[in-house]
Amino acid sequence: MPQLTTDLDLACARLRAGELLALPTETVYGLAADARNEAAVAKVYALKGRPPSNPLIVHLADASQATQWAQDISAQAQRLMEAFWPGPLTLVLPARPEVSRLVTAGQDSVALRVPAHPLAQRLLQQFGDGLVAPSANRYMSISPSCAEHVAQQFADSDLLILDGGPCQVGLESTIVSLLPGQPACLLRAGMLGPSTLQAVLEEPLQLGAAGELRVPGQHHRHYAPATPSLRFSQPPAQALTDPACAWLWCGQAQPSAGPAIDLGNEPQAYARQLYAALYRLDRLGAQRLLIQLPPAGEAWQAVHDRLARAAQALPDSD
Repeated sequence: MPQLTTDLDLACARLRAGELLALPTETVYGLAADARNEAAVAKVYALKGRPPSNPLIVHLADASQATQWAQDISAQAQRLMEAFWPGPLTLVLPARPEVSRLVTAGQDSVALRVPAHPLAQRLLQQFGDGLVAPSANRYMSISPSCAEHVAQQFADSDLLILDGGPCQVGLESTIVSLLPGQPACLLRAGMLGPSTLQAVLEEPLQLGAAGELRVPGQHHRHYAPATPSLRFSQPPAQALTDPACAWLWCGQAQPSAGPAIDLGNEPQAYARQLYAALYRLDRLGAQRLLIQLPPAGEAWQAVHDRLARAAQALPDSD
């Protein structure tokens, strides 16, 4: 069974031995391995059940390590690093030739991030090199925002989990590509929004995929509970009287026969609690989970992205 620890020496020893470690970050918990060790990286894909066509993000102790992984780092990238690292921003940059293409899923670009969680910072500084660390969950299931979620996901393993408490952002990082000859492109929404990024870039940020570039979190089904889940704008009246229906509300809760959680309508607080609420509701054995859609607007962009992948839409709800 998984083991929880706060022992950094033990955690580093595991990583240096080519083993896996669940690592806290400010976004979600990651399943970490030595990014220079292809055998260890392969274990990440295997334990998660993640296809090798889905690239991994390399986590660094600080921005000075970026040149060990990326080349042709632009002035735009430097500005974003200075403004938002450590923090919930991943940059996709041209990969150095020696970077494992198992990490990059065969692409000539590499995704880099410097996490802000203090325990992750200390571990990365002590380890001294990059760690891949995709979300510490089974592929396409709910991302973990605390150590207990990781233990639940990998209950049949002996995974070591570095316990850093609940994640303070709660959703995966914003991903921006900055590749030669291409415009800056937002590839995955996060709680660091486009307008904030554009103010530092001093140029427009293109929205959407950059050609054939593959990045994490883009599968049409992702972050998903096992309970069949539906997202709605207007609650179906019959479901409100059905005790087999569970509910996740966004500040407009209505009385229901089934269990319910209301996360309120403040974007940062909602995002921080979203995955924990999905875990709680998913364990109740409900027949359906109904999720109220939050308001429109940039502040909710990342939440809408996660809910669109986690739940199907009720008619007339998007």
